Amino acid sequence: MYHLELRKFPHTACRFNQSEEQLRAIVVPWARQEWIEEGERNWNVNEAKLTVLEGPELSMPELAMGKGWRNAQKRSEDVTERVLAAARELGAHGAAPQVAARIPDDVSESAVGDATVPTLGARPGRENESPVGAAGGGEVHEQQLLADSLGLEVLALLDDGAVVPQQVWRLAQMRLSDRSGRPSAGESLALAERAVSSLLERRLVSLGSGDGGAEPIGTQQQATVLAAIETWVGGGSQQVVIARNG
Repeated sequence: MYHLELRKFPHTACRFNQSEEQLRAIVVPWARQEWIEEGERNWNVNEAKLTVLEGPELSMPELAMGKGWRNAQKRSEDVTERVLAAARELGAHGAAPQVAARIPDDVSESAVGDATVPTLGARPGRENESPVGAAGGGEVHEQQLLADSLGLEVLALLDDGAVVPQQVWRLAQMRLSDRSGRPSAGESLALAERAVSSLLERRLVSLGSGDGGAEPIGTQQQATVLAAIETWVGGGSQQVVIARNG
């Protein structure tokens, strides 16, 4: 797996657990000195530093509380320069095959900030910018990233005790409001459900009902419970709560 960091003081943006295809969607335009968009900011090789690490997949707990990049550095190898060298070669030939398959073994692995890069002129217009994910993840990938990010926020909230689904729905509304202004109730509900489902699949949280969530909700019933609007608006005969495992 690949982990990426974009840094331009005082701003940083990170992506974790990226596939080779997702990596290509970033490093190929970066090597071409095109603008990329990540975290609602635009980044360019002449103004920012890109670091690429290769290592094992990081779990949700390892990504929680802002410790993701530190954990990635401890367990991964810095492959920035050799990945970018391969991307430059691909760009020169106008092709984008498997990046790792074309990475030369004898290329230095120094950070991209140590490389000599020609200076661009004026910043290109939006029509020439290359959005991150346009070639690799699409809308589905973007929604999953947003759900995972929301899941991390929920895990942090659960450190102080169990929460009700309605709280997660509100967090989803706030996140989408920051990105798109006025999301519909359905959009934010879908994001909240996706985030909780992801945490359940990873067995990081559990669902309970009744007084303080004392009655566990079995795996087979979880999807039905999450699909019920009463779960999210706080109605129904028994309140559903989300608790952190372990």
